[in-house]
Amino acid sequence: MIGAKFTFKGRTAHGGVNPWDGKDAVDAVVLMDIGFDKLREHLRPTYRGHRTITMGGVQPNIIPDVGQIWWFVRDANGPWAKENFDKLVDIARGAALMTGTTMEMEPFGAAWPTLGNKTIAEAVQKNIEMVGMPKWTEEENKFARALQKSLGKKEEGLPTKVAPLRAARQNSSSNDIGDITWVVPTAPVRFPIVVPGVQAHHWTAGITPTMSIAHKGAVVGAKVIAASVLDLLTSPELRAAAKKQFEEDTKDSKYFSLLPPGAKPPLDLNREMMDKYRPAMRKYYLTKKAEFK
Repeated sequence: MIGAKFTFKGRTAHGGVNPWDGKDAVDAVVLMDIGFDKLREHLRPTYRGHRTITMGGVQPNIIPDVGQIWWFVRDANGPWAKENFDKLVDIARGAALMTGTTMEMEPFGAAWPTLGNKTIAEAVQKNIEMVGMPKWTEEENKFARALQKSLGKKEEGLPTKVAPLRAARQNSSSNDIGDITWVVPTAPVRFPIVVPGVQAHHWTAGITPTMSIAHKGAVVGAKVIAASVLDLLTSPELRAAAKKQFEEDTKDSKYFSLLPPGAKPPLDLNREMMDKYRPAMRKYYLTKKAEFK
């Protein structure tokens, strides 16, 4: 995934009196949006491209001198995502040329897909099976089933069996751990801290982190990670096998940064929104130590 904001700058004018003197920056935003839409037919089926217009003018009778659109472009691997993003940048340049505006592109993060190392995963799986699943109470299961019911999901409660190791299925979300996995052999560890069926980035996903469910899941997860780290530290054979697996997995695709040179992190991103809502949310913060039996 590659994300960036594209800001177009033009010249304002009165929409009723002298619109011919204006250079409409929002026209550039719209043309960029249309341009990428026409490109969709010619992209691989694995791509994703989505956007939101973050600056769209002040009022209808004022030619806007600033317009902005924020894009996320994704694909199944890093080189394909970069190829799609370069096409998007060319479309932005064309939109600026058509409207007589200027365009500035500010990168807002990027991520390679996660590359799991089978050798390390097999070692981790042994520790998962050794540690086992948390022992859930009936109260915890009752809560999970009630939450699942409210979401229209299968009322199955919390998981009780360790899932078998299987080949990872690439999903359409993005995570910056992906970059790490293409530089050093890595095996992500997932442990049970949320109710099955809950959607990520949804308010219901923020409930269990304050409950015993997440505490129990984190404890078993920590045990698995600790045991796996010990295995790697004490077994030269395991490390060698993991490196061999990594070399095989990356022989046809070498890592490169999807961000341009000099890109800086957007430290002020969403600051205005956060400052607006943080006082109202503060009363919901967990202010005492969470203790679970």
